[in-house]
Amino acid sequence: MKFLVIQHLVVEGFGIFNQLCQEAGIDLDVVQIENRDALPDLAPYDALWVMGGPMNVDQEAQYPWLVQEKALIRQAVALRKPYLGICLGAQLLADALGGEVGAMAASEVGVLPVSLTPAGWDHPLLKGLALTTPVVQWHGYEIKRLPDQSTLLASSKACPIQGFAVEDFAFGLQFHPEVTDSVMASWLSVPEYAAELREKLGSTACEDLQMAVVAHLPTFETNARLLFENFLAIVRSKQQSQLLASLS
Repeated sequence: MKFLVIQHLVVEGFGIFNQLCQEAGIDLDVVQIENRDALPDLAPYDALWVMGGPMNVDQEAQYPWLVQEKALIRQAVALRKPYLGICLGAQLLADALGGEVGAMAASEVGVLPVSLTPAGWDHPLLKGLALTTPVVQWHGYEIKRLPDQSTLLASSKACPIQGFAVEDFAFGLQFHPEVTDSVMASWLSVPEYAAELREKLGSTACEDLQMAVVAHLPTFETNARLLFENFLAIVRSKQQSQLLASLS
């Protein structure tokens, strides 16, 4: 099995999913947008993951590659290629398919609870997750309207659209299931990120967030493993369906 991963900044990487892919024997091709890597053809890949980043979906003039990336996402959906977008990756999925993404009244940052909707509680991607669970949030934009053929899977008090599915193969998560203590430490080592956090949450915000992440690491790892195994099951099911269709 082979996944394509799009990272917008090297520091905002695949996190714990690197380890989980290695354990599962999954090959990864990682496109680093920051390094001006070209977007490849999707044909060799069994799934597409798109990660987070500080840019916004409406900044195409500043980041022209957003146009090509949205086109690739639309192509993946047209091919019914399993897709998982995290934070910006979720917003790009919604925007590319005709949903609405815009600025929040106030950013959502910290270790905060997310709750599953009735549809999310029973959904193959989120199977096994608690009805309400702590997650890492760090975003100032949100999905305001889902694209057609979408199902709301998770919400939070500050951001009603935290997780969604497009049909049964493309998914977006506004929160960050990839985060580990080392991932958060690398984020907080970026001066602009640390300054933004202190501006929003106070002088001890970086230390407070790092401690909160460490305190919740067992839950974060459990949730990441569940999400990963559930996504793999979805990919395998799609592969089996395609094989049967080719034989019929």
